[in-house]
Amino acid sequence: MNRNTSKIKEGIRRLTSRPHEIISGTVVAGSVDTTSYIMSVQPSDDSEPIEGVLLNTRTEDGNGMILFPEENSDVIIGSIDGPGEWVLLRASKISSVKITIGSVIYEMDNNMVNIQNSNVVLNISDTVFKVNTASESLFQLLKDCFTYITELTVPTPSGTSSIPVNVADFNNLITRLNNLLTS
Repeated sequence: MNRNTSKIKEGIRRLTSRPHEIISGTVVAGSVDTTSYIMSVQPSDDSEPIEGVLLNTRTEDGNGMILFPEENSDVIIGSIDGPGEWVLLRASKISSVKITIGSVIYEMDNNMVNIQNSNVVLNISDTVFKVNTASESLFQLLKDCFTYITELTVPTPSGTSSIPVNVADFNNLITRLNNLLTS
């Protein structure tokens, strides 16, 4: 531990009193549990790792914000509800975030943003986006529309018409749709 880290750590300790404690450390590789929302932290003073550190604020009904720090990132954790009840206060690197308020869930990482409100989903990735409800997908709706247009025939007095002369344009729209949306 370098001299500045020791001074900062000692200053933080002087500002706090037990059972409330704030310490710095490093996220133990492989310890971030994205289901239970806990991790293990190796304190900067090389004492035993602290397990079961909460990833952030959450209410008993599941509402709140969860921060997922990157493995081996520097963190500050606090024991705010007495000895043994540790929670993440700050992280040098975050890999993803999850916010839940009622039926609305917002998740984000460096490649994607996902917003879900009950059965309605909006997903924006680094390449495409997706809009779905419980019964419909914007992608499938538009794809069906273009497909039906390419197969369009109309009865005429002299028989059934052929497919549209610009069917290649509609097939091109389906290809472009695949580049923009996902099902």
